[in-house]
Amino acid sequence: MVAAAPAVAPTGVHVGPLGFYSICLKTDHLEETVAFYRRLGFAPVGEDAPGLRVSLANGDAALTFMTFLDANVINFRGAHIHRLMADILAAGVAVAGYNEMPEHQPLMLDDEGEPLPHNECGHFTVHDPDGHELFFNTHPHERAPFETALAGEVAKRDQGAGSLGRLVYCLDVTNLDASLAFYETLGLCTLRASGGAWITPPARHGAIHFVLQLRESRSTGSLLRLYGDVTNGDLLSAEGFDREAHGWAGTDPDGRRLEFLGGSMFPR
Repeated sequence: MVAAAPAVAPTGVHVGPLGFYSICLKTDHLEETVAFYRRLGFAPVGEDAPGLRVSLANGDAALTFMTFLDANVINFRGAHIHRLMADILAAGVAVAGYNEMPEHQPLMLDDEGEPLPHNECGHFTVHDPDGHELFFNTHPHERAPFETALAGEVAKRDQGAGSLGRLVYCLDVTNLDASLAFYETLGLCTLRASGGAWITPPARHGAIHFVLQLRESRSTGSLLRLYGDVTNGDLLSAEGFDREAHGWAGTDPDGRRLEFLGGSMFPR
């Protein structure tokens, strides 16, 4: 277990819930990459767009591989996009890519086809201090499930251990203090650990649970980590993974680092 400082909840920040969390990864080798992860045990989600997008899951945690991305993206979906953007702007975070014209946005309509302003949807983007993109977007049909989950009426299951372990997206950041300040500004909680930190929503957003990891580094980047008992060493070896001190490590067809780490290093 990694020694960690107590979790720090955001103070004086009133940014609304960010939305359902997912990871969207750029791929230049869609079929090869999907085949690689399926051999490791990831399962299809059924949200494919042939040649453009394929989603695979490990337990409740999903990865979406996209051929049209410029870079990897952390995606939040389902929140009231205008209210959330106003909160983020008020917190002093720069926003880009927003559809400011209502006629350019998908809106929830009433029975007569008129827009319902309180259900407005759309999208915007923010970047953390190292340029990692967080993309917020909501389509009309996503608002109700998100609001229901947030209210706790139908709890979204914790993104816990799947058959391969707990999947965590890890960002390499060059200034940990600056990164923590940014994520705290978004209303998230931080948990410092040796050489990095964990990022989670506040407890009141438990139905919208996710965990993001930061690792202090000399250069920016990202990697995927699976935490749990490694029982498939023969398979990992056959797929080109190397045995390391804390588990196994290798790269996928896009050159993305993937680590299988034994034991529990996950905040509880």
